[in-house]
Amino acid sequence: MKLNALLKTLGFLALAATPVVAGTAPAPKNPAPVQPVNDDLGVNVGLGYHTNAVWRGANLGQHWIDGSLGGAIPLVEGTRLAWDVNYGSLAGDQDHLALAGARDMSWQRLQLGAAIQQDLGPVTLSAGYRYFRNMGDFNTVGNMNDGQEVSLGLATALGPINVASSANYDFVNDSWYFDLDLNTNIAVTDSISIVPFFNVGYGKNFNWQFNKGNALIPGGNVGGNGITGWTAISTGLRFPIKLNSRATLTPYIAGNLPLGTTTNLVAGPAVNDTPFKSVLMGGVTLSVRF
Repeated sequence: MKLNALLKTLGFLALAATPVVAGTAPAPKNPAPVQPVNDDLGVNVGLGYHTNAVWRGANLGQHWIDGSLGGAIPLVEGTRLAWDVNYGSLAGDQDHLALAGARDMSWQRLQLGAAIQQDLGPVTLSAGYRYFRNMGDFNTVGNMNDGQEVSLGLATALGPINVASSANYDFVNDSWYFDLDLNTNIAVTDSISIVPFFNVGYGKNFNWQFNKGNALIPGGNVGGNGITGWTAISTGLRFPIKLNSRATLTPYIAGNLPLGTTTNLVAGPAVNDTPFKSVLMGGVTLSVRF
């Protein structure tokens, strides 16, 4: 009996002294959780189609296609640098704003924007700069200038209503544009929402970046200084559809309604038609976050 007990003891000691072969160690009872890899670069890429190129109340053409790139860079707590790049082009009929008897006029636009945004509790303030490069016949024939704007903005929420307003000064064209935007989000399912929106604009010496004495957009017929007054109301519905954790498809339908000063405006006498008419429009955008 004593011999058997001694052999068992020696066997246990030998097993304890044996090195563990790689891969044979038992798994711990409570392994440390694996941290997910954060591969989000904070960059949004967008592609859009719009039946009409309505910009600040003026219907400047049909079938507008654009692409965008944007994001935000954190600076210090509560402060970030938002940036965006957008390029768009008319891809359809544009004779309503062409010189009388002329062919359709082309238009391409590049926008580069940056803004410092500061969160102050319920309010976000912003100060930004935006460069507009206008190309095509609008520039070469229609005397559409480039633009450079500095802006101040404010955004907040009043209950379920998101409110944003901005003041924009174009120091190249010596004009001001102010706007007020309201929207709210109505969740239908986990992936589908309805977003009613409303926007109204007001211009001072505003001429949509066209030379203020040209024949396309009113200039001479209002004293050559652009318009001062309300521009238009834009209102409609967006329908964001979350395709997955990164991609969102957003169809929309909207109406652009001339207001105040623009209600009675006509384009220059040499133009086929006027961009200052009520228009029902729509489109779709795809946004993907990387």
